[in-house]
Amino acid sequence: MTIENLKNILLGKNAKDILEFSKIYSLPIDIKYILRDKLEININDNLDWDRLALDGCVYLNNKGYPEIWINSSIPENRQNFTLAHELGHIINDILPNIEKYKNPIEDNYSTLYRNGNINKMEKMANSFAAELLMPKEFIYKEAKNLTESNDFDTLTLEQVIKRMSNRFRVSFDAMKWRLVNLGYIEKSKIF
Repeated sequence: MTIENLKNILLGKNAKDILEFSKIYSLPIDIKYILRDKLEININDNLDWDRLALDGCVYLNNKGYPEIWINSSIPENRQNFTLAHELGHIINDILPNIEKYKNPIEDNYSTLYRNGNINKMEKMANSFAAELLMPKEFIYKEAKNLTESNDFDTLTLEQVIKRMSNRFRVSFDAMKWRLVNLGYIEKSKIF
């Protein structure tokens, strides 16, 4: 796939559009399938000692095509969110401003790294990842199924979040914040 084809597929698209394009209608959302098979974006999971402080990063490879490096030492559920987050950067930041990223600074993998700061770009990438991996319609369906289960009344809030995070293959924290942001959990009740 060329960068122009990728732009045509992704520019102006939201998470729901990407799921539709990928023909994904049920859980779990396989972000690696979307990236590798549908968008032909390489995922580099080679252990890189210079980048171990990062969960992942996106950059343009020597052919000018986006590539994602993922820290293979972090848990798979966290890797899934990181990969979706980096796809958010590709859609929102890199493709609309491709010239800015064609001649990156020497340590190009740090171009979009936030160094602990949450700026607008990071918030947008996090929001995109949450919407892609935990679509509100899927959350509603799974929450309904869970509340109708025989053991729901015996579950703690922590157990509910853990079950949901396992079902969606995301980290506990990603699911916790998604449930807070969708209004399923009051922010004052999180731990």
